[in-house]
Amino acid sequence: MDLTTLAAAILVALGLLTTDAVLHSGSVSVEVAAPSDMYKKVIDQESLQAVFTAQLDQIGGTVSVVNPPEIRSTNDEGIGMVLADSANVKPLAFALQRQIGYNPDHLRFALFTQDNALHAVVSGYGHARGAFSQEFAPEKDEKLLNFIERCAIWGGAQLAPYSTALFLVLRHAGDGDFRDAEALAGHALATLPHGPVSEERAKFENLLGLIEVFRHDPRAAQPHFQAAAAAWPDGPVPVLNTAFTEIQLADYAAAAARTRTMLASLTNSQKAIVAAGHLILAAALIGLNDLDGADTEAGQAVEANPESPSAPELWADLKASRGDPAGADRLNRQAQQNAGSFENSGEMAALYFHISWHDGDIVTRSRFAEPGTITFH
Repeated sequence: MDLTTLAAAILVALGLLTTDAVLHSGSVSVEVAAPSDMYKKVIDQESLQAVFTAQLDQIGGTVSVVNPPEIRSTNDEGIGMVLADSANVKPLAFALQRQIGYNPDHLRFALFTQDNALHAVVSGYGHARGAFSQEFAPEKDEKLLNFIERCAIWGGAQLAPYSTALFLVLRHAGDGDFRDAEALAGHALATLPHGPVSEERAKFENLLGLIEVFRHDPRAAQPHFQAAAAAWPDGPVPVLNTAFTEIQLADYAAAAARTRTMLASLTNSQKAIVAAGHLILAAALIGLNDLDGADTEAGQAVEANPESPSAPELWADLKASRGDPAGADRLNRQAQQNAGSFENSGEMAALYFHISWHDGDIVTRSRFAEPGTITFH
């Protein structure tokens, strides 16, 4: 290649590399090494890549009301890098990427054998943590696909600890095994600064509170939610979760006051959060025997999020208790029709659990909530 052609290729590549930096911003570059010869008959390169990246994509796709997606896996090199490769100037292109500040998070997974036993290495780089590397070996009787998924979850935890912790909470909602989620949240809290206001600390504290709600223990959940609300005063989710536990503990006046204050500030919040706020206030007012006020709040919850199944369900209960069976039946039908639109928002307790205003009721999952993972042995 003559110098003129090379210079032109470099200029074009530089422009396209800049484009790549924008198009792939927030992506995680994933590389999966082929399995050893010993395991090629068990799993091929394409299947290995698919299993590993699918697990990462599940983590990245976990719906959150307080956190944007943290990771998005990609195996694409981008237009600029492909052009640089065709012009045999790929090393120069990598240098150009660094010069323009494009240094994406990346993750590498490699299977290998040692002493006739399977091992794996997960390594990579993340802007928040820096470089990391860990070797893994299958546990006793652990299936190969489960081993690959476990390695992917560890890699996801290095790049996106909050999304991974939330994913683990929701994944184990059915079996109640929250050990990994608690360990990850606890580790994250130990590494975060101990400032009086910290949105990141609040998210993990809120998640630990949610785990206690899944364990039907609102009293144990309350300190976590309160710590989260103190660390993130403007964050609606921990404040409303604190009010949720107050209702479960029959402290209706405190829940009503807290929720009213938060609702007054919810101007541009997501509709699921606004609806949950009105639901919590409605339940608190029922506990205070203000049925007219509760009826108004339940109606506002339905108005704020017409697709919600939780809002018409609570309003139907209220209508039935006030001697309006026709209104209750209409709202129950609406709740059933909306069941497929369940708000998969793991951090908001009011969307996953039935809000009860009866003293002494235990915390129960909403009948519209996803049942959790079923494992076949």
